[in-house]
Amino acid sequence: MTIKTIRIALAAAASLAAIGTAHAASHDLATFIREQDLDGDGKVSKDEFQRGRDAEFARMDRNHDGVLSHDEYVGDYRERLEKELLTEPAASREEERVRQLRQADVRFGVLDSDHSGGITSAEFAATGWGMFLHHDTNHDGWVSAEDAATKADPAP
Repeated sequence: MTIKTIRIALAAAASLAAIGTAHAASHDLATFIREQDLDGDGKVSKDEFQRGRDAEFARMDRNHDGVLSHDEYVGDYRERLEKELLTEPAASREEERVRQLRQADVRFGVLDSDHSGGITSAEFAATGWGMFLHHDTNHDGWVSAEDAATKADPAP
């Protein structure tokens, strides 16, 4: 995977996280930990993160063929978006819906890095792992509050 591909994947993940989706690999460290910490110990291991991503992929793969079609990916996003939009003022919902679904189409194209027309589990995982690595600033294989201190303490 190239640096450019990782940057695109990170941008896609950040876009997905922008409306607070449940299992997106969030750009915000505290949100990432809260959403990915499956055992509630305040930190996220590589194994724990992988289990969560695998479960998320399986949930989205409604026909269980091992690939997220455009309809599966965008349809799943649409369902989550509609729940989020209920908290928005009615006057702005349609504009936000159109904008977010347009972004979902863009994200699908980015995540489908081989342009096969579907997102494989490996393509799906690449985005998540990019965000895991982004947060694991002390490179200990865990994402925790300690990583916030590493971010705040610039290397000499």
